[in-house]
Amino acid sequence: MRTKQYKLLKISLTLITMFLMTGCTHTMGDFWEGVKTGMRTFNHHCSALFGKDTQSRLVSSNREFFGEGEEDFIPLNDQDIRSQFIDYAVPQAKDIPGAIGGKIPGIKAFSPPSKMLATLFTKIYFHTDKYVPKSKEQLQTLKRIANYLKKHPNTYVFIEGHCDQRASEAYNLSLGTRRSNYVRNVLVKNGVNPDQLFTVSYGKERLEDLHNNESAWAKNRRVAFKIYEKRRSI
Repeated sequence: MRTKQYKLLKISLTLITMFLMTGCTHTMGDFWEGVKTGMRTFNHHCSALFGKDTQSRLVSSNREFFGEGEEDFIPLNDQDIRSQFIDYAVPQAKDIPGAIGGKIPGIKAFSPPSKMLATLFTKIYFHTDKYVPKSKEQLQTLKRIANYLKKHPNTYVFIEGHCDQRASEAYNLSLGTRRSNYVRNVLVKNGVNPDQLFTVSYGKERLEDLHNNESAWAKNRRVAFKIYEKRRSI
């Protein structure tokens, strides 16, 4: 209210000033034209202040008030918020694969699991738009992978996040990142050295099944593993 009163006082002072200036330098006709112009301005400001502006209207939704949202945004749910505080504590690897002078080669040196390891490093699957594994059995798989990596400290793993072909490229890259990071965090929390684990997101770039149906989508929503065995120095 104080702001509105201040604006009205300012307008009144403007009108008085116009009256004095007009009386000194202009004719009576000019004076009344000036007063009418001032009154029109005064009425316009009063209408705006008290909600009678014909150009204003009530908005019908949050979207209309704040504008269109970002299409590639993945909303967080309660589980996401709770897990964030834990996941931030998971350290990143000290080495960057492929870095000049580094100990770990680039991702091209990593290969799919050999026949011996293929039954252990199985793919992890997800529901649509989710980054937590589908079932408790798959979490048990991650525990078995963690036990293996703890016994083999010279084994390094790239965790690949993949999505199905629906939604935009940016959305899927973001979701693939969440999937690979979630799997990495589970392994670290189960005792794996963070320096053995790296992540990458391919989004929808590397589909396992090119068909456009529920069965194909389910196969494409996955995390896969690539492995590099570092030879021990003699």
